[in-house]
Amino acid sequence: MTNENQSFKVSHNPPSKILVVDDDAMIREFYKIFLSPAYEIQVVETGEAALDACKSFNPNLILLDVDMPGMNGYDTCRKLREYTTAPIVFATAHQTMEEHLKAFDAGGDDILTKPLVPEILLRKVALAIKHRHTQETLVEEKTSLQSQAKDFLTSIVDNKVLLSFIRNCLNSRSFEDLAQHIVNTMRDYSVEGSTMIRHGGNNTFMTTHGEATALEMAILEKSTTMGQVFQFKRNLVVNHDKISIIVANMPEEKNESNARIRDNMAILADTAETFCDNVDMRKVSMERAESMQIALFETSKTIENIRDKQTRLLMDVRMLLEDLTNKVEGSYSELGTTNQQERTISGAMNESVQQILEVLAEGSKINEQFTSVIITLTGGGKQGDVDLF
Repeated sequence: MTNENQSFKVSHNPPSKILVVDDDAMIREFYKIFLSPAYEIQVVETGEAALDACKSFNPNLILLDVDMPGMNGYDTCRKLREYTTAPIVFATAHQTMEEHLKAFDAGGDDILTKPLVPEILLRKVALAIKHRHTQETLVEEKTSLQSQAKDFLTSIVDNKVLLSFIRNCLNSRSFEDLAQHIVNTMRDYSVEGSTMIRHGGNNTFMTTHGEATALEMAILEKSTTMGQVFQFKRNLVVNHDKISIIVANMPEEKNESNARIRDNMAILADTAETFCDNVDMRKVSMERAESMQIALFETSKTIENIRDKQTRLLMDVRMLLEDLTNKVEGSYSELGTTNQQERTISGAMNESVQQILEVLAEGSKINEQFTSVIITLTGGGKQGDVDLF
């Protein structure tokens, strides 16, 4: 029988614990003989003793007699259910359906009928403990999956907040804008506090509740000496070369929420540090763009002035040529020239004038080129800042 019984034993490390409740000494000894090789056994004689033992022993299974002096098995089972969810297997000599249903109604999980058969006892005990172990495993897996799902959803929310911060910072033109985006993101993370940005020998301060007070600015400046990440009670300090962030409403306990806030603030500070360089480059580009705009404006004005003078010069030359022609032709009568002489002089003069007019026509083309250059320099008449980043 020993070899057969061996197949019913469930090996646990440490071994599963069984609480035996029976007023019959022979039954208690029977349980010890067949169960103690594979399980840790504790035996008691009454329902009252079973309640005390259950609290201290914390069994994985309870074998409970029905007929006992004092509190019977059914009442004992109801009381035990206030302390434990361990499977309870009744042992009873009653064979009626009514008695068996009473056992289940009291909170029992299974029934053994007396006289007890070792093989049935071992199998039912093993199956009950295995079923209990499976239930506990499923509960643990469910809890683990729920925790993973919660962490995943939390991570999605946190990543969405960070991505929004990055999008906003891409258009930051000043350190004031960047500081405002930092405190807005802190609010999105449901934390309160302040930030300081160090740039070019100056400091920019901002808080989640408005303008920083003198005390808050002093605390921020002092925080730079506290290391990269430092927490004291409900205050968290995160430092980088150019960025400092202080959170004023940290959970005091070192729990999951605390760790999440620390991680989010560390990532926020690290990302903001990168955008400090972006703001510096943008400021330099804007200064260069402003200088370029001034230079282009001055250049276009100079070229426009040259064009205007060129236009006036061309007009003056044409007028002088016309006046010269009129004066020459008007002097013919005074000089007493013949018609042949007049034609010769007029022909020579008109040829020279025509050559001069052709030269002036080239000057007009140069004016058109001046106009084209001015339009290019002024951006076709468009107004606005030049932004290189």
